[in-house]
Amino acid sequence: MNSLKSVAVNISIPFFIFFIFVFIALYESKIPEFIFTLVPYLFYAISVLILWVSWHFNRNRFIFIIIPLLLISIGFEYLSANKKTDLFFYASVLYPLHLLLFLSLRERGLFSIWGILKISLFLFEIASVAYLVAYPQSDLIALLKIKLFALSFYPLQDISVAVGIFVLFIISALLIFNRYLLYNGSFLVIVIAFYAGFYFIKTPHALELSMLAIGVIIFILLIRESYRLAFYDELTSLPGRRALVEDMAKLGMKYSLAMIDIDHFKKFNDTYGHDTGDEVLKMVASRLANVGGGGKAYRYGGEEFVLLFPSKDSDESYTHTDILRDAIAKSPFSVRNKKSSKRIFINISAGVVQKSSKDRDPFAVMKRADNALYKAKKAGRNLVVKA
Repeated sequence: MNSLKSVAVNISIPFFIFFIFVFIALYESKIPEFIFTLVPYLFYAISVLILWVSWHFNRNRFIFIIIPLLLISIGFEYLSANKKTDLFFYASVLYPLHLLLFLSLRERGLFSIWGILKISLFLFEIASVAYLVAYPQSDLIALLKIKLFALSFYPLQDISVAVGIFVLFIISALLIFNRYLLYNGSFLVIVIAFYAGFYFIKTPHALELSMLAIGVIIFILLIRESYRLAFYDELTSLPGRRALVEDMAKLGMKYSLAMIDIDHFKKFNDTYGHDTGDEVLKMVASRLANVGGGGKAYRYGGEEFVLLFPSKDSDESYTHTDILRDAIAKSPFSVRNKKSSKRIFINISAGVVQKSSKDRDPFAVMKRADNALYKAKKAGRNLVVKA
């Protein structure tokens, strides 16, 4: 289960973007009209940018999300009134489900087997909606317009509202329990923005502003995702070595750090397999991520981690590191196979140092911490040694 702080951090940016556009819609009378004439063109421009960046960085999930919005926007602009009504109905039902589907599917190459299946499904969706709009199916529309609620949500139909509630519930659950907070938080706000635009479609510029808001949220998500891939470790979700180097370059004259290594990790991998070893790495990382004293955990590589303590001396960092060592040593880890389950205990060793005037750069500090870690290993492991 994700902490409330993590959830709040990950939804704050998309919600902030959404509320900016809500503010613009509420005070549209005080904003020059020519600005609103630019909104559709800004949406098209940012959509093209999203398509280019997504293709360039192989994040094809965003391609499948933005193209339907482009088609919906074009349809509302050029179709006849009756066809716009049908498009509104089908889009309000299908697009949120489409978002949930492509949120759930893992990133694959577009021309892999899974990628081709996604393309086929996507084209089938588009073709089905295009056919239903071009050739109205009155019996189907009457069936889908069944009354489900006592309240009226006009212009949204009850089936659209029911789908929205379902999608929001699933994404909210993912936001709380799934570790991909970055995506889940943004997609939650995208669904809210989509329904806001459709519900207030008769309010001047509401739909265009909601489309642009979704485009901006997706583009910001792309940037945040690119940053995560560059600076965060995929397995443990901790900042990686590049992030450590960047953060150490910003430090002042006083700081300390701990180099940490999982004891006998190679032997553990050989005995229980790499999949179980990955679970151990994630367990240790989750413990280290909660370090006290203003420390921050990084995955340095393999089974090595670093705890960085800005403005802290070695005594303080030693205390917090040893608390973590003891907590990990006392936490049983279950190894399961087809026949049985075995409880084992994981130990870590650490070397703690404080920057001194003799250290020419942060790497010299890390070298001394690594030497202290070696002493902890040599002294019997499951120790923290302070240099």
